[in-house]
This record gives sequence, C-alpha cells and structure tokens, in this order.
Amino acid sequence: MLKPIIILLLVLTALTTFSVALNVTSIDKCPTLIPRNPPTDVNDLRVDDIKVIGALGDSVTAGLGIKGFNKSPNIIGNLLSAIQEYRGLSYSAGGDEDAFTIANYIKHYQPNLLGSSVGQRTKRFEICIWANAFLFLGDNCFASNDGFHDQLNAALSSATAMNLDKELNYLIKTMKSMRSIDYENDWKMINIQIGSNDMCDSCKESYQDRASSERYGEYVEAAVDKIHTNIPRVIVNLIGNYNISGVFPLTANYPDYCAIRNDGSGNGCACASTPEGLDKMKKLNIAYDRKLIAISNKYKKINSKSFAVIYQHNRYDLPNFSMEFFSTLDCFHPSLKGHQWTSKVIWNQIFVPESQKPNLLLFDENETIHCPSNSDRIITY
Repeated sequence: MLKPIIILLLVLTALTTFSVALNVTSIDKCPTLIPRNPPTDVNDLRVDDIKVIGALGDSVTAGLGIKGFNKSPNIIGNLLSAIQEYRGLSYSAGGDEDAFTIANYIKHYQPNLLGSSVGQRTKRFEICIWANAFLFLGDNCFASNDGFHDQLNAALSSATAMNLDKELNYLIKTMKSMRSIDYENDWKMINIQIGSNDMCDSCKESYQDRASSERYGEYVEAAVDKIHTNIPRVIVNLIGNYNISGVFPLTANYPDYCAIRNDGSGNGCACASTPEGLDKMKKLNIAYDRKLIAISNKYKKINSKSFAVIYQHNRYDLPNFSMEFFSTLDCFHPSLKGHQWTSKVIWNQIFVPESQKPNLLLFDENETIHCPSNSDRIITY
C-alpha cells in the first residue's frame, strides 16, 4: 500500500512543480527540455529544434527608437539617440544578452541558435522611403543591411511590404554564407511583421494602389512563396499589425511625452492628420490582417512536412494602453518596455491553437512568459 502512495505523491509533486514553472517573469526561470533527435516533420517542432532565426520587417523589427530620446543638453547626443536602431533588443530577433526577445527565449532552449541581431547601429539615411516615393523606382529600396549587427534580421527602417523581396534576398544570401548553418537540414524560424508604413502612406496619391489590401497581400504572399521555394525546413511566423490608427488619438493626450510626433508632418505618417486618414488606416489594418490569416490558411492546406506558416494576433486595446509602451522619440515606435511585452505576447501565442489566442491585447509590463514543456509543440494548425 505504501508504494502506490509514494508514486501518487511523486506525481502530485511533479504536477505542482510544472504549474509553478508554467508562467514566469524571466525565461531563465524556465526548466530546459529533455534533448531528443531533431524531428522530420514541421508539425512536431519544439522550440529547442529551431537552430536558426531570421526576421523581415520595418523600423519596429529594426529596433528604431527603443531607447527613446536622450533629452540631454548635448544636441549631438540627442540627434544620435534619435537615429539609433537597437537591433539586439528587437522583440522579434534581438540577441543581446538578457534581452527579452523571441530569439533569446528560443536560445534558452537551443543555446546554439544562430541569426539573432546584436548591438545597435545608426539608421541608414538611404532608407526605403526615398525609393518608395517614386513610382519608377519600383521596389529598388536603397537601404542596406549591416551583416555584423543585423545577422539574419533583414528588417529595414521605412520599409513597406513591397520591400520584403529585397530583405529576403539579403536574408537568403547571408544565411547560405554562414558556415555554422546547415542550410539544408537545420530547422529555421522567420518572423515577419510589416504594414505600418503601408497604412501611413496610403493617403499619398502615388501610394494608394501599392498600399491597398490586395497589393499588400500579394507582396507578403510572394515573400512567403519565395521562402517556401528557397529555404528548406522553415516555419514562417506572420505577426499581425497593431492598430496604429488608435495610436495618434491616444498619444495626443500626452503632448510632452515625446520629442517628435509622427503625426503627418514631414516624413511622418501621412494618414494621421485627418479623421478620414485615421479611418482609412483602421480599415486597412483589419484588411491586412485578414490577408495574413488567408496566407497562413493557404499553407495549412498543402500539408507539408518541411514548411509551415503560422499567424499571431497583434491587435492592441489602445484606448486603455499605457504610454510606457511608446518610445519617447516619437510616440509611435515601441519603447524597450513595449518590445519586451510584445516578445512575451507573441511567444505565448506560439503554443496555443487559433481558437485560444487573444483577439485583443492589453499592455502589461508584468506579462509572464510561458515555459513550454517536453510535450509542447509549436502549433501549426
């Protein structure tokens, strides 16, 4: 009789331990997973199976504005702080030590992870906005990546969905050139978030067609198709657009919070200055996310064992948001706390089916991080 009681106590202890470790404040508090042989089916992937991480996107993924605006008497210091991309802290692919990022969460389980961006660099002035401003230049974005800092974070500030192909060319070339990567056999994750600049530019006459939901969907789908064709063993993580139309009414209530407002003046968000523009962005936001979901659903039907596309919700409850989410640079880009929180809510969704994912997200800097167990898989359905 004693033996069954002991077994029961051991089981209860194990369950109690698991429940305590299920959600934590820092990934280093999560227990590691029991090693296993790499799977041959993308639907059997655990996070420790991911050996390579990459990212496509715009200035958010590039880490622009994370540290805010340095309001020191040093004018040069202020200017430099305003144009820094903190690639190593980017929620999507940052790899700086102790940074709260999706890449570092994976690295906790897979210490040999390759591809995460590091450090900071000055934003390139030959940015995409100059190329995108003229129809005859097509998608020949003049921006360039810095292989040392960027690694496989191919995001470019001011990029639109049209520029994904250029970013992907850099990512594929760089991935193939990294000797430590087994290009054919290593499992890879590529995070994609794009669309804010498309929405902002949709009020410009020369942009209206390229910013339509139809063209947006075509650009993103073409990028996903190119990944499918050219990169073996990969899972594409499509991340929804946050509803930026709600950002401007919210931040307008805090006129002294940031240094420069991205409110439609200069090279800012062209649609932000009128109610009609805000309404247009709101509708495009919904339409863009529907396109992302449709792309994800398209690839669910092909039943591939080496390729999958997943979608993560990213719609924010902005009327109830804290200003701490936003950078003091421009009240538009996420701050360090914003990136940290985003990394958690996107990471947590990776392990739950579509029916259980939150439709509306409320900023909470104390958001916890899910610790996947040995039985947890990256949900591909």
